[in-house]
Amino acid sequence: MVFTPTDNRTGGRESANAAFARSGSILAVDFGSVYTRAVLIDLVDGIYQQVATGEARTTAGFPHNDVGIGLAHAAAEITRATRRRLLTDDNMGIISPETPDRKGVDIIRFTASIGRPLRTVMMGLVPQMSIASAARATAGTYVQVVETISLDDERTPQQQLNAILLSRPDLIFIVGGTEGGARQTVLELVTLTRLALRFGKRSSNPPILYAGNTDLIDEIKSAFADVTSVFIAENVRPILESETLESAAQELALAYDAVSSQRGLGFDRVGAMSDIGVLPTAQSYDVIAEYLGRSLLSQNRRAGGVLIADLGSSVSTLSAAVYGTVSTSIRTDIGVGASAVETLERVGIEAVRMWLPFLASDDDIRAYAYNKRLRPAIVPENHRALYYEHALARAALRKLVSDTRPAWTRETALDNPNAPLPQFQQIIGAGSTLTRTGQPALSAMLMLDAFQPSGVTALYLDESALIPALGTLAPTNPEAVVQVLDAAGLNLLAACFSVDGAPRPGRAAVKVTLTIRKDDGTRQTEQHTINGGEFWAYPLDAGVSATISVRTLRRGATLGGRRSIRMEINGGRAGVIVDARGRPIPVPLAMRARAAAITAWYAQATGQPIHEIPEDWLTEAKADAAPVVKQKPPKIGTGELPELGDLFQPEAEAAPAGRRGRRKKDKAAAPTPAETQAQQTAQEEDDDLRNLFS
Repeated sequence: MVFTPTDNRTGGRESANAAFARSGSILAVDFGSVYTRAVLIDLVDGIYQQVATGEARTTAGFPHNDVGIGLAHAAAEITRATRRRLLTDDNMGIISPETPDRKGVDIIRFTASIGRPLRTVMMGLVPQMSIASAARATAGTYVQVVETISLDDERTPQQQLNAILLSRPDLIFIVGGTEGGARQTVLELVTLTRLALRFGKRSSNPPILYAGNTDLIDEIKSAFADVTSVFIAENVRPILESETLESAAQELALAYDAVSSQRGLGFDRVGAMSDIGVLPTAQSYDVIAEYLGRSLLSQNRRAGGVLIADLGSSVSTLSAAVYGTVSTSIRTDIGVGASAVETLERVGIEAVRMWLPFLASDDDIRAYAYNKRLRPAIVPENHRALYYEHALARAALRKLVSDTRPAWTRETALDNPNAPLPQFQQIIGAGSTLTRTGQPALSAMLMLDAFQPSGVTALYLDESALIPALGTLAPTNPEAVVQVLDAAGLNLLAACFSVDGAPRPGRAAVKVTLTIRKDDGTRQTEQHTINGGEFWAYPLDAGVSATISVRTLRRGATLGGRRSIRMEINGGRAGVIVDARGRPIPVPLAMRARAAAITAWYAQATGQPIHEIPEDWLTEAKADAAPVVKQKPPKIGTGELPELGDLFQPEAEAAPAGRRGRRKKDKAAAPTPAETQAQQTAQEEDDDLRNLFS
């Protein structure tokens, strides 16, 4: 079975374009590790718009082991919202094409970030050339390179053969040779690969992706015709001075779909509903980051870049369009749910502890990570659990940025992870940890803490997985992408003004003049002074326009290198924000000072009273187990998701209890012997489960 670039792209595009000519209705579904999100896009008065969204728990795991069930629940959510029937009579598929009575849709697109990455053996000639280009081509796909073989490899052919067999790859990626260049050395790699597939005792051999000298395509097809399927892409390195990655990236996406369909979990049945199968979610982020970056540059050649970060449960993706180039990084070892333990190993315990406003031992932090791995869908039930979750999220995002940013400045890779970021005009956050805080300004604060931009930045959230949907549409209908984004498809959080330098805490640092235009034509002017160390959020309603003037009051404090900025802005869900904490954000090292600073920032972001940290949290590391949610989980398909915002509502008690009152309460709440035994039994069961993942 051989796939060529023409076969893969042309047929799919022709069928897709024909469907758009009929109506243009689109259903795009993204399968995440925890949630399955569906977006319905249709023509409204001749313009493509987002019509409705649906969300349900992903059903890839026990007891369903079929992502199609979660798809049906998400589609049912859209049906309830629009009264437009999408599911077939047996609820096992999506009606397509759209019927005259407005049932179903014309185009179906699927993306997925669930499951382990493709274990890939990469084979090529020169590590610094063809193999390096192949590695960059894998940026938009969930690929884990488990073995690399090149001319520089000093192992014997027998050792290389054993390396391929022992790595048990899902995909073998062969590159090498410029156009009209090397032949024999590339064919030697092919012969080695064929031997490995012959000797491998597997029910199905991994597919081959070839993106080398195109003069060898016929020989490549012949070599593997009776062994496995072959994907053919354009040469990633046609000449020494340039590389072509788009074709290889597209074929990698198709290979991802082919391998995913063989893994079960219902992807084979789901993929058959779409003309292009199930594509990797990260590829969409790369496409949309490039589009937004070019759009900004077309408006202003000095415009800043675009940063898109999807903090997932098991996989995280970061795409940056900066300096006219696009770089995408996929990390299967960074996530705040199923990959929480791996994240902790990558970032280090201290990177998490620095964001906690209380003492926590190494074991406490590890316990939280293990609990999150075992129960990735749980949400915090109290402040302590919330601080753990947000600390891990900040550390994960900062690690993602620090590992990715050298690719943004290839000539001068930055060694200092605390150095200021390049100027980003737009930062877009995705993933439930960022989008489900329940407080828009709190989402904005987490993004500012993680990325620490300077100057003026527009913060957005992608709550309904719109970017994965639009990324799959870009090759077939870029018009839909442009129109949906122009119709405010992404949710604007706030226009943020971030102060560089080190403003002195408690001293006036920034003066803000805000002139708001009201619906009746009148104007309201307000002036505010923000002290150093403060996170100031003004509730400017979404869609309300205003003129803002921001001026720093202290020498050495700037706004992206400027002392003052005056501009027109629109209100967002978090209003308008001035971050006067400085860059880098000075998180205190002393425990009490850190607790005071972090709780004050939370209060400033949420508008709620400061959460007083109990004295015993500051004097000893509590040996508490990782927090476990007591509330009932949301019903599958209902779309009911617990929010975290209620944690910041005023407490029911009139005043906090004194030390004596706390002791009495703690004594009264002491567990009985039976409860203690039950807790020990539950802990032993958790330990057994943790051992399974070790």
